[in-house]
Amino acid sequence: MKGMASLSQRGSYNQEAFRYLLESESKRSKRSGRFCQILLVHWTDAQGGIVQMDSHVAKTVMAASSRSLRETDYIGWYRDGRIVGAVLTVLVQESMAQVASHLQKRLAEVLQSELSIEDSRRLQIRVCQHHELEGIEE
Repeated sequence: MKGMASLSQRGSYNQEAFRYLLESESKRSKRSGRFCQILLVHWTDAQGGIVQMDSHVAKTVMAASSRSLRETDYIGWYRDGRIVGAVLTVLVQESMAQVASHLQKRLAEVLQSELSIEDSRRLQIRVCQHHELEGIEE
């Protein structure tokens, strides 16, 4: 990541830096016996396809993610302009589902309070493990 202008003014990572951190954390998790999960937020069209977020929605999702998630979690673009990601770090397997579910619910509540009903209905929030990312739009 050396030389990469990776962190925006709002504290989120660009796609290249985020993917680097995701890979690093996944490797670290395997070595340490701890787990990480990935929280993904995307905006959909009427058919359910992933589409570009408008700037207001993108800023709101990034800001809400920063406020709703833990300081140890990495937040950035999994797919520039389309999918916001957060690496949920250092979870013990027994509490992994509970912690991820709690963070997902908290973020959804914040986004519903800050976006219009129409915009919040178009948002999808998903928590998955690293090996499940293959099916996500590249």
